[in-house]
Amino acid sequence: MVYNEELLIMDSYLIDSHAHIYLKDFKGDIKDVISRSGEGGVKKILLPNINLETVPAVLNLSNKFKNICYPMLGLHPCYLKEDYKEEIDEIFENFNEKIIAIGEIGIDLFRSSKNFNNQADALRIQCSIAIKNNLPIVIHTRNSVDETIEIISEFKKQNLRGVFHCFVGNFIQAKKIIDLGFLIGVGGILTFKNSNLKNIISQINLSNIILETDSPYLSPEPKRGKRNEPLNINLIAKKLSLLHSLPLKNIIKITSNNVNNLFKLN
Repeated sequence: MVYNEELLIMDSYLIDSHAHIYLKDFKGDIKDVISRSGEGGVKKILLPNINLETVPAVLNLSNKFKNICYPMLGLHPCYLKEDYKEEIDEIFENFNEKIIAIGEIGIDLFRSSKNFNNQADALRIQCSIAIKNNLPIVIHTRNSVDETIEIISEFKKQNLRGVFHCFVGNFIQAKKIIDLGFLIGVGGILTFKNSNLKNIISQINLSNIILETDSPYLSPEPKRGKRNEPLNINLIAKKLSLLHSLPLKNIIKITSNNVNNLFKLN
Protein backbone atom coordinates (compact mmCIF):
# COMPACT_ATOMS: atom_id res chain seq x y z
CA MET A 1 0.00 0.00 0.00
CA VAL A 2 1.39 3.42 -0.94
CA TYR A 3 0.48 6.94 0.11
CA ASN A 4 -0.45 8.06 -3.37
CA GLU A 5 -0.20 6.56 -6.83
CA GLU A 6 2.00 9.43 -8.00
CA LEU A 7 4.63 8.36 -5.47
CA LEU A 8 5.11 4.92 -7.01
CA ILE A 9 7.32 5.35 -10.05
CA MET A 10 7.36 2.06 -11.91
CA ASP A 11 10.46 2.65 -14.04
CA SER A 12 12.66 3.54 -11.07
CA TYR A 13 12.97 2.84 -7.36
CA LEU A 14 13.81 4.52 -4.09
CA ILE A 15 16.62 3.60 -1.71
CA ASP A 16 16.57 4.18 2.02
CA SER A 17 20.27 4.79 2.64
CA HIS A 18 20.02 4.67 6.44
CA ALA A 19 17.57 2.55 8.45
CA HIS A 20 17.91 0.70 11.75
CA ILE A 21 15.13 -1.80 11.04
CA TYR A 22 17.09 -4.57 12.73
CA LEU A 23 16.29 -3.04 16.14
CA LYS A 24 13.68 -4.44 18.56
CA ASP A 25 11.21 -1.76 17.41
CA PHE A 26 10.58 -3.95 14.34
CA LYS A 27 10.71 -7.36 16.01
CA GLY A 28 7.03 -8.11 15.55
CA ASP A 29 6.47 -7.02 11.96
CA ILE A 30 9.76 -6.77 10.06
CA LYS A 31 8.44 -8.83 7.14
CA ASP A 32 5.46 -6.51 6.78
CA VAL A 33 7.71 -3.43 7.01
CA ILE A 34 9.93 -4.67 4.18
CA SER A 35 6.92 -5.79 2.14
CA ARG A 36 5.25 -2.38 2.48
CA SER A 37 8.48 -0.70 1.49
CA GLY A 38 8.79 -2.79 -1.65
CA GLU A 39 5.18 -2.13 -2.64
CA GLY A 40 5.86 1.57 -2.14
CA GLY A 41 8.83 1.56 -4.51
CA VAL A 42 11.59 1.28 -1.89
CA LYS A 43 13.70 -1.56 -3.27
CA LYS A 44 16.90 -1.24 -1.23
CA ILE A 45 17.44 -0.56 2.48
CA LEU A 46 20.88 0.11 3.94
CA LEU A 47 21.57 -1.01 7.51
CA PRO A 48 24.14 0.94 9.58
CA ASN A 49 25.39 -0.94 12.64
CA ILE A 50 25.75 0.78 16.03
CA ASN A 51 27.81 -1.51 18.29
CA LEU A 52 29.03 -5.07 18.82
CA GLU A 53 25.69 -6.18 20.25
CA THR A 54 23.77 -5.30 17.07
CA VAL A 55 26.15 -6.96 14.60
CA PRO A 56 24.28 -10.32 14.54
CA ALA A 57 20.93 -8.61 13.89
CA VAL A 58 22.37 -6.53 11.04
CA LEU A 59 24.02 -9.52 9.40
CA ASN A 60 21.03 -11.83 9.90
CA LEU A 61 18.56 -9.38 8.38
CA SER A 62 20.78 -8.69 5.39
CA ASN A 63 21.20 -12.44 4.82
CA LYS A 64 17.47 -13.05 5.12
CA PHE A 65 16.56 -10.26 2.69
CA LYS A 66 19.39 -10.41 0.17
CA ASN A 67 19.49 -7.69 -2.49
CA ILE A 68 17.10 -5.63 -0.35
CA CYS A 69 18.96 -5.12 2.93
CA TYR A 70 22.67 -4.26 2.86
CA PRO A 71 24.92 -4.39 5.96
CA MET A 72 27.46 -1.93 7.34
CA LEU A 73 29.84 -2.35 10.29
CA GLY A 74 30.89 0.32 12.75
CA LEU A 75 30.80 1.65 16.30
CA HIS A 76 28.39 4.56 16.84
CA PRO A 77 29.84 7.38 19.00
CA CYS A 78 26.91 7.22 21.45
CA TYR A 79 27.86 3.65 22.31
CA LEU A 80 31.52 4.32 23.03
CA LYS A 81 32.88 2.68 26.18
CA GLU A 82 36.31 2.76 27.76
CA ASP A 83 37.25 -0.39 25.87
CA TYR A 84 36.17 1.07 22.50
CA LYS A 85 39.34 -0.06 20.73
CA GLU A 86 38.70 -3.66 21.70
CA GLU A 87 35.05 -3.38 20.68
CA ILE A 88 36.01 -1.99 17.28
CA ASP A 89 38.37 -4.94 16.82
CA GLU A 90 35.61 -7.39 17.73
CA ILE A 91 33.09 -5.71 15.45
CA PHE A 92 35.40 -5.99 12.47
CA GLU A 93 36.14 -9.64 13.11
CA ASN A 94 32.75 -10.00 11.37
CA PHE A 95 33.96 -8.25 8.23
CA ASN A 96 33.16 -9.96 4.93
CA GLU A 97 32.74 -9.08 1.25
CA LYS A 98 29.04 -8.27 1.75
CA ILE A 99 29.78 -5.26 3.96
CA ILE A 100 29.07 -2.13 1.89
CA ALA A 101 30.31 0.59 4.25
CA ILE A 102 31.83 1.49 7.60
CA GLY A 103 29.14 3.00 9.78
CA GLU A 104 27.51 4.40 11.68
CA ILE A 105 30.55 6.25 13.01
CA GLY A 106 31.28 9.84 13.95
CA ILE A 107 31.10 12.42 16.73
CA ASP A 108 28.15 13.16 19.05
CA LEU A 109 28.54 16.20 21.30
CA PHE A 110 24.82 16.35 22.17
CA ARG A 111 24.96 13.31 24.45
CA SER A 112 28.40 14.06 25.86
CA SER A 113 31.48 16.15 25.10
CA LYS A 114 33.54 14.72 27.97
CA ASN A 115 34.83 11.84 25.87
CA PHE A 116 35.49 13.86 22.72
CA ASN A 117 39.07 12.66 22.43
CA ASN A 118 37.98 9.02 22.51
CA GLN A 119 35.22 9.70 19.97
CA ALA A 120 37.71 11.40 17.67
CA ASP A 121 40.14 8.51 18.05
CA ALA A 122 37.43 5.93 17.30
CA LEU A 123 36.42 7.91 14.22
CA ARG A 124 40.00 8.05 12.93
CA ILE A 125 40.49 4.31 13.53
CA GLN A 126 37.37 3.46 11.56
CA CYS A 127 38.20 5.89 8.77
CA SER A 128 41.48 4.03 8.38
CA ILE A 129 39.60 0.72 8.20
CA ALA A 130 37.40 2.19 5.46
CA ILE A 131 40.40 3.38 3.45
CA LYS A 132 42.12 0.01 3.83
CA ASN A 133 39.03 -1.78 2.49
CA ASN A 134 38.10 0.87 -0.11
CA LEU A 135 34.69 1.42 1.49
CA PRO A 136 32.66 4.58 2.13
CA ILE A 137 31.82 5.76 5.63
CA VAL A 138 28.50 6.83 7.12
CA ILE A 139 28.99 9.67 9.59
CA HIS A 140 26.93 10.74 12.61
CA THR A 141 27.43 14.43 13.45
CA ARG A 142 25.05 15.56 16.16
CA ASN A 143 26.18 18.98 17.42
CA SER A 144 29.56 18.22 15.86
CA VAL A 145 29.57 19.10 12.16
CA ASP A 146 32.59 21.43 12.32
CA GLU A 147 34.58 19.06 14.52
CA THR A 148 33.83 16.12 12.25
CA ILE A 149 34.71 18.05 9.09
CA GLU A 150 38.08 18.89 10.64
CA ILE A 151 38.83 15.22 11.34
CA ILE A 152 37.62 14.01 7.95
CA SER A 153 39.79 16.66 6.30
CA GLU A 154 42.84 14.83 7.65
CA PHE A 155 42.06 12.00 5.21
CA LYS A 156 41.37 14.15 2.15
CA LYS A 157 44.41 12.92 0.21
CA GLN A 158 43.52 9.27 0.93
CA ASN A 159 40.33 9.23 -1.16
CA LEU A 160 38.04 8.75 1.83
CA ARG A 161 34.41 9.04 0.73
CA GLY A 162 30.99 8.70 2.29
CA VAL A 163 27.97 10.58 3.57
CA PHE A 164 27.24 12.98 6.40
CA HIS A 165 24.10 11.27 7.67
CA CYS A 166 21.10 13.29 8.93
CA PHE A 167 22.60 16.62 7.93
CA VAL A 168 21.20 19.65 9.77
CA GLY A 169 24.06 22.11 9.34
CA ASN A 170 24.33 25.37 7.44
CA PHE A 171 25.17 26.04 3.80
CA ILE A 172 28.85 26.78 4.47
CA GLN A 173 29.21 23.44 6.26
CA ALA A 174 27.41 21.66 3.43
CA LYS A 175 29.80 23.20 0.91
CA LYS A 176 32.81 22.04 2.94
CA ILE A 177 31.37 18.51 3.08
CA ILE A 178 30.80 18.45 -0.67
CA ASP A 179 34.31 19.84 -1.30
CA LEU A 180 35.65 16.86 0.66
CA GLY A 181 33.89 14.58 -1.81
CA PHE A 182 31.14 13.54 0.58
CA LEU A 183 27.39 13.41 0.08
CA ILE A 184 24.64 14.97 2.19
CA GLY A 185 22.16 12.58 3.84
CA VAL A 186 18.65 14.06 3.96
CA GLY A 187 15.85 12.63 6.08
CA GLY A 188 12.56 13.45 7.77
CA ILE A 189 13.77 16.75 9.24
CA LEU A 190 13.47 18.18 5.73
CA THR A 191 9.68 17.97 6.09
CA PHE A 192 9.44 19.57 9.54
CA LYS A 193 7.56 22.86 9.48
CA ASN A 194 9.98 24.61 11.87
CA SER A 195 13.16 23.35 10.22
CA ASN A 196 15.50 25.66 8.32
CA LEU A 197 16.95 22.67 6.48
CA LYS A 198 14.61 23.33 3.54
CA ASN A 199 16.43 26.59 2.78
CA ILE A 200 19.81 24.84 2.79
CA ILE A 201 18.86 21.77 0.75
CA SER A 202 17.11 23.86 -1.90
CA GLN A 203 20.52 25.39 -2.70
CA ILE A 204 22.42 22.09 -2.98
CA ASN A 205 22.81 20.29 -6.28
CA LEU A 206 20.94 16.99 -6.29
CA SER A 207 24.09 15.16 -7.34
CA ASN A 208 25.28 15.66 -3.75
CA ILE A 209 22.17 14.35 -1.97
CA ILE A 210 20.96 10.93 -0.86
CA LEU A 211 17.75 10.10 1.00
CA GLU A 212 17.34 8.28 4.31
CA THR A 213 14.75 7.64 7.01
CA ASP A 214 16.92 6.80 10.06
CA SER A 215 14.10 4.43 11.00
CA PRO A 216 12.66 4.06 13.59
CA TYR A 217 13.54 7.70 14.35
CA LEU A 218 12.68 11.10 12.83
CA SER A 219 9.48 10.25 10.98
CA PRO A 220 8.63 12.85 8.33
CA GLU A 221 5.44 14.91 8.31
CA PRO A 222 2.62 13.90 8.50
CA LYS A 223 3.92 10.76 10.28
CA ARG A 224 5.93 12.70 12.85
CA GLY A 225 5.75 11.18 16.33
CA LYS A 226 5.14 7.67 15.03
CA ARG A 227 7.62 4.88 14.37
CA ASN A 228 9.49 5.62 11.17
CA GLU A 229 10.01 2.99 8.46
CA PRO A 230 11.60 2.87 4.98
CA LEU A 231 8.28 3.36 3.17
CA ASN A 232 8.29 6.95 4.45
CA ILE A 233 11.21 7.79 2.18
CA ASN A 234 8.45 8.58 -0.32
CA LEU A 235 7.44 11.62 1.73
CA ILE A 236 11.00 12.91 1.89
CA ALA A 237 11.45 12.45 -1.86
CA LYS A 238 8.22 14.32 -2.53
CA LYS A 239 9.36 17.24 -0.35
CA LEU A 240 12.67 17.35 -2.20
CA SER A 241 10.88 17.43 -5.54
CA LEU A 242 8.88 20.45 -4.39
CA LEU A 243 11.98 22.27 -3.15
CA HIS A 244 13.84 21.71 -6.42
CA SER A 245 10.78 22.11 -8.65
CA LEU A 246 11.47 18.81 -10.40
CA PRO A 247 9.25 15.83 -11.17
CA LEU A 248 9.33 13.15 -8.48
CA LYS A 249 10.68 10.59 -10.95
CA ASN A 250 13.77 12.79 -11.46
CA ILE A 251 14.36 13.00 -7.72
CA ILE A 252 14.06 9.23 -7.39
CA LYS A 253 16.42 8.51 -10.27
CA ILE A 254 19.10 10.98 -9.21
CA THR A 255 19.18 10.18 -5.49
CA SER A 256 19.06 6.42 -6.07
CA ASN A 257 21.90 6.66 -8.58
CA ASN A 258 23.88 8.61 -5.98
CA VAL A 259 23.39 5.82 -3.44
CA ASN A 260 24.19 3.05 -5.90
CA ASN A 261 27.37 4.82 -6.99
CA LEU A 262 28.59 5.66 -3.47
CA PHE A 263 28.03 2.20 -2.04
CA LYS A 264 28.66 0.31 -5.32
CA LEU A 265 25.38 -1.59 -4.98
CA ASN A 266 25.21 -2.46 -8.67
